[in-house]
Amino acid sequence: MILPIIQVIAIFVIPYLIIRFHQFKLTKLLGTIGTAYLLGLLVALLVFILNELGIEFSLNEDVGEIGSHVAIGIAIPLLLFGANLREAKKLTRTVLLSFASLLVSVTIVSILVFVFFGKNLEYGPELSAMAIGVYTGGTPNLNAIANIFRVDDTTIGIANLSDMVIGSVFYMFLLILCKPLLKKILPAPKGDSYLKEPTVNITNTDEFNFKEFKHTRSLVRVFFLGLGIAAFGAGLGYLIWVIIDDPLINMVDIMVPTMMITVTILGIIASFNKRIREVKGTNVVGQYLILVFSFALASSMDLSKMQTEFGKLLIVFGVVTIGGFVLHVFFSKLLKIDADCTMVTATAGIYGPAFIPAVTKQIKNDELTIPGLICGSIGYALGTFLGLAIGYLLMLF
Repeated sequence: MILPIIQVIAIFVIPYLIIRFHQFKLTKLLGTIGTAYLLGLLVALLVFILNELGIEFSLNEDVGEIGSHVAIGIAIPLLLFGANLREAKKLTRTVLLSFASLLVSVTIVSILVFVFFGKNLEYGPELSAMAIGVYTGGTPNLNAIANIFRVDDTTIGIANLSDMVIGSVFYMFLLILCKPLLKKILPAPKGDSYLKEPTVNITNTDEFNFKEFKHTRSLVRVFFLGLGIAAFGAGLGYLIWVIIDDPLINMVDIMVPTMMITVTILGIIASFNKRIREVKGTNVVGQYLILVFSFALASSMDLSKMQTEFGKLLIVFGVVTIGGFVLHVFFSKLLKIDADCTMVTATAGIYGPAFIPAVTKQIKNDELTIPGLICGSIGYALGTFLGLAIGYLLMLF
C-alpha cells in the first residue's frame, strides 16, 4: 500500500519541481517535457535493473495509467482555452498557403511511411497518425491520438522519446543551416506584412512564467471547467459502453477515446469565449499536467520492449520530420512562398508555438512571430482530427 502512495506523490510532485526550477541547467537543456521523460525513464531503468538482478519489483500499472489519462484529459482543454483561433482570419493568403502546405506535406509523407515501412510494424497506422498529430500540432496531439487508438504506454513513451531525439537534431538544423540553404531555393521576403490587420490579440500558449503565476478565482473556475469537460467525456464514453453491452469490449477502450475526442472538441469551442480565453494561468496548469502525463508514462515504460522498438520508431518519426519538411519546401517553391515564411510555418507545425520566437529572432524577421503563434494554435486545434482521419483511413489497408 505504501508504494502506490509514494508513486502518486512522485507523479504530481516531480512535475511541480520541474516547473519550479525550470531555469536549472538540465531543464534549460532538455526542456520541461524532456526533463520529465528523462526522470521517468530513470525510474523505469531502476525497475528494469532490479528485475534483471533477480529482484522482483514493479510499479502499480493502474496508478500510472489512470494518472496519465486524467492528466492529459484535463491538460488538452486547458491548453486549447488560450488558443485565439479567431485571429486566423487576420493571416494573409501567403501564410495560410504556407501552413496548409506543411499540413499536406506531413500527411503525404506519413502515409508513404506507412505504405513502405509502417504497415509491417505493430501499431503501424497509429504511428503514422501520431506523427501527423505531433508534426502539425504538438506533443498533446500525439498523446491524444495514441490514447484514442489505445496504443500501449510503452509504445507511446518510445514515440515521444523518438520525437524528442529527432526534434533536437532537426531544431539545430533550423537555427544554423536552414536559412542559408533556403535562400538559394526560395525567394527572399518582400517586406510585406504577413497580417491583414496590424493589431492581433494572441499569446504564446506554450510559454509560461512560474514567478508571475497567480492563483485566482477565475483560474480555479476554468480548471474545474476543464475537469468537468474531461469527466463529461469519460461519462459519455461509459454510457456508450453500457449501450453497446458487448462483454468482449473493455470499458476503458471506449471511455478513453471518447474522453479525448470530447475534451478536444469542447476545448476548441470554449476558446471562442473571451472570458475563458483571457483567464491567465491556464497554460501553466495545462503544461504542468502535460508533465504529470509525461513522467507517469515514462516511469511505467517496459524498457525490455524499448530495445527492439526504439530504432523502428526513430525511423518513422525521423522520415516524417525530414520528408515532410522537404516536401513543404518543394510546395513553397511552386507557390512562390518566401524562405522566412516557409521556415516559420514549418516550425509552427513541427514544434508548436513555443519555438516560434527563437526562430523568428534567429532569422531576424519579427513580423512572423505573431503569424507563427497563430499557426501553432491552428495546429493544436486541427492536429488531432487530421491524425485520426488518416489513422482510420490507413487501418482499412
